[in-house]
Amino acid sequence: MQRENKSALLQLANDVHWPMPQAEQAERYVDLIEEWNQRTNLVSRQDVGRIVSRHVRESLWFCRPEVLGTSATVLDLGSGAGFPGVPMKIQLPELQLTLLDSRRMKALFLNEVVRTFGWKDVSVRCERAETLPATAPGLLFDLVVCRAVARLPELWRWSAPLLHRGGRLAALKGGDLTLELRQLRSKYPGLEAALLPMPELPDDPEARRQMIVIRNA
Repeated sequence: MQRENKSALLQLANDVHWPMPQAEQAERYVDLIEEWNQRTNLVSRQDVGRIVSRHVRESLWFCRPEVLGTSATVLDLGSGAGFPGVPMKIQLPELQLTLLDSRRMKALFLNEVVRTFGWKDVSVRCERAETLPATAPGLLFDLVVCRAVARLPELWRWSAPLLHRGGRLAALKGGDLTLELRQLRSKYPGLEAALLPMPELPDDPEARRQMIVIRNA
């Protein structure tokens, strides 16, 4: 494991009070990303040293009570290297998780993660979110999570058919979201959307990260 990731992982494990089994899972997960990233682009080359300090740490924000609520079934939309779904599962072993990515190599990587940890309640689907209602009719979730994969109106269009009544979409995004929120509310009048500021990142305190939580009426 790269020195930056090892140091950041020790700090994160201390911050979130991980017991040894969870800390060891997180370490193996980061090792897998580093190994696979030599063959396929799971994370950008300049981000390899920030797998923990940026990607894993941000992923755990989805476990905050104001975001997760009482959700038991979670869909990670556009999971890529497994963010935020895999760190969420490490933090909360009882989660029933589906990892969704349309890119074959990333789906292969996600399957390797699931096999490595022997997770029986985690599935990987290699397809686009908009096809899921047709290919898996009746498959619904309490919570859809994603990190900046598209604009809010598109994220809601893909997520709404996959949510139970009262289910929610939680999207982590950066920058000024005024226009996106205006477009969302214009296209879906009466939609309940809450904007939650997130903590500073230790290695990038100036980064603006906000969680948008949208509820399915």
